[in-house]
Amino acid sequence: MVISLSHAGIGLLIVLYLGLRGRESKLVVLFSILPDFDVIPYSLFLILENKLDHETRNILFYLMGHREFMHSVLFFLITILILHKLEKNSRLTIACSLAMFSHLYLDYATSWKMRPFFPFVKESSTLGAFYFFDPLVTVISLIPFFILLMEYQRKKGKWPITEPIHEYVQQNKRFIIVSIICIFVIWCSMAPLIKLLLINHVSAKENNLVSYQNTAPISPGKFIGTYRFNETHYKIFEITYWNGICRSDFIPEKSFCNITDNNSVYISRAALLYDSGLPKEIDYPVYNITENSTTAIVTISDARSVYVKYWAYYKVQYTFVFDKQNSNFAVFVKDLRKEKRPVALNRFIKSY
Repeated sequence: MVISLSHAGIGLLIVLYLGLRGRESKLVVLFSILPDFDVIPYSLFLILENKLDHETRNILFYLMGHREFMHSVLFFLITILILHKLEKNSRLTIACSLAMFSHLYLDYATSWKMRPFFPFVKESSTLGAFYFFDPLVTVISLIPFFILLMEYQRKKGKWPITEPIHEYVQQNKRFIIVSIICIFVIWCSMAPLIKLLLINHVSAKENNLVSYQNTAPISPGKFIGTYRFNETHYKIFEITYWNGICRSDFIPEKSFCNITDNNSVYISRAALLYDSGLPKEIDYPVYNITENSTTAIVTISDARSVYVKYWAYYKVQYTFVFDKQNSNFAVFVKDLRKEKRPVALNRFIKSY
């Protein structure tokens, strides 16, 4: 799930199930989209980050970044406790808890990595169990909007053609809502387990350990996976539930053939600098290097980028430009916008 409208739809589903009205219903919907309000502190962070030292920048990124602290269990607990203390309404607290938890779970179950257990666990992770716009979850999240829109239009005397549908929904509303919720819960519970069975099957077939969280959905029912095949190459492949491995290829970690001890040093420096900064979008780094007498240019991208055409997460590319005459360097980043932008050096460690 990547859009707040879908999260709000799940919040409305909870509202309809509990029969909430007025202020309570609005609070539940608010809590269903609350984690995405982190775009506000993140915007402030982007304004301030160039003025911060490296360590302060990284700390504030954890606290203010998109899908960081406000998508964590700690933020969830703090927010729900404050709500319960202010409202003293257990039913409302449970409803808001379910709405907010659904948001965190759905985000975590897609491909974008989060730090749900920050600050206790700083490493990012993801379930990557279903596609961003999973058809089932998307339809379920839109049904509550359709029900409310039908009721609104009926009060206005519009959409008379939908009157039979409206009457059926009203007569069977409880059954419909409960059925939708059951389907939603079963799918959200089973998708990670089904993916686990698929990954175990592929691992056995490949006779190699395939990473669960780094096997990401690229369309409904289709995943892209990678593992280190040997010291110089990754093996990358597409898998589906119905066909297993569809296609595969070998991607060299260092795509230039003439890797010497000299330019290997610059690759190591670029890798060290990249690892020191946040966010870390690249899981399987591929290094390209070009150099002349004065400059060495190292580009770091993800091995999966060659398999995914429209995917910002894997399309990120960092370019490190080293001056051979001294220790100066510059860094640029490029993503789906296909334009190189300079990166503030405080994102990285001061020395290498």
